[in-house]
Order: sequence, then C-alpha cells, then structure tokens
Amino acid sequence: MKRMPNLKITKEEYQNLQRNFTNRGAEGLICFSGKENTIYKIFQSNNQDIPVSFNKQQKIIELYQKDLAYTVKPLSTISCAGEMIGYEMTYNPFDQALESLPSLPRKDLIKILKKVKIALLYLQSKDITYGDVTDSNILVNTKNGTITFCDIDNMRVGSHPIDVKGYALSRYYEQVGLIDAKADAYMHNLLTIKTLSGRDLYESEIIKDLRKGIYPTKYKNTAKPIFASMTVPESFSGEYLIDHIKR
Repeated sequence: MKRMPNLKITKEEYQNLQRNFTNRGAEGLICFSGKENTIYKIFQSNNQDIPVSFNKQQKIIELYQKDLAYTVKPLSTISCAGEMIGYEMTYNPFDQALESLPSLPRKDLIKILKKVKIALLYLQSKDITYGDVTDSNILVNTKNGTITFCDIDNMRVGSHPIDVKGYALSRYYEQVGLIDAKADAYMHNLLTIKTLSGRDLYESEIIKDLRKGIYPTKYKNTAKPIFASMTVPESFSGEYLIDHIKR
C-alpha cells in the first residue's frame, strides 16, 4: 500500500488560500495550487474553518490508493499546525462543469449523459456510489469530451458513507433508508430531465410535475413507467431514462 503524501503549509499560507479561492462549494473552497495541473480543496463551511471528519479522511486516503478512472484524483493531504485542512487533487484546465457549458445541441447533451451513466456504473463496480449526480459536479473536457466527477470526498466509498445530501438525495434516503446503486440512477434521471429540458429546473419542480403526471416530451413510451416510479423513490425501478430517449 502506497503512503499518501502530506503537504504542510503555514498559517499565513492557509490564510492566503482562504482569501484567494477560485470557487466555493457547500463544504469548502477550491484554490489554485500554483502548479499547472493540480488544485486544492480547503474545507470550510459558512466562512468557518471545519475539521476534516475521520470519514472524509479515510475516503480520501482510500481513493488515493484506488487511482480511479472518471474522477479527479487526490494527490496529497494538506495540513496546517498538525491538522488536516484539505487535499490536493488533479486539475485539467480544459475541464468545465456541465452547468456552465455554453448551449449544446441535444445530440451532444445525450452523448454526455450516456458517458455519465457509464462512469456511474464503473464506480459502482468499485463499490462506490457517487450520490450527488448534478451538473455542478460533472466536468466535461472541452478538448476531448471526457467526463470527470469532482467533489469526490462526498461519495460513498465502501463502508464510508456520503456526508452531505441535497434535496433529491435526502428525499430518496428518507424514503428508501439507504443510498444504493438505484440512487445514482435516480439522480441521473433527474439530471437527464433537467439537461434535456433546456430550462434551469429545480429537482423539486421536476418531481412535482412527475407526481402530476406531467412527463417530459421526446422520450419513448417505455419511459413512462420510469417516470411514474420516480414519484415514490421506494418504487423506483432503477432504470436509466437516457436509454429511452427519442432520437
């Protein structure tokens, strides 16, 4: 087993990172590392430093050992004054979040969504559930079209559970009682509906329409039972809508 490197930084360097971040997420800041192909995630919530939980630490270390495809790769932990504060990961300047891509033709969006499904099934084969399958967590390489998941420390990795659940995933968990492989398909379906609708829909709006029997258009008739099953996560079939798209 290879030992994961640790990058020690001073309190002054830590403060500089907190002031000069490039993006902010629910659990932390994304900061440039000063290197060409790496980036830092510094854990922070509501502008307050937060200790890195044992659960997250173990996931980051395990992911370093696994060296997965379809995800950013953790390269080293980052510590300050003896405490882990974040980690360094791979970065590709051509990667862009799906949500921030310019308007693409429907056929190109379908190709992206199919690649995301392949990536999710690959992760499941490694005993990983991604969970938060949203357009902000999916990176599309604008040069070669590859798909990469970010926010890797929030995944379920083996026995280490997901830390933060958004609205749709929380609803799924409350009704099913666990985050399983079907959860990824459920979230992917919501992403598919949103992405192909051409509108910036909230997941709650999509679910509300499905409950009313208002189904998206340009899907095969075989998609109707899937739409219906999504109204109650306990009854969700686990099928991917992307396989039932009209050309």
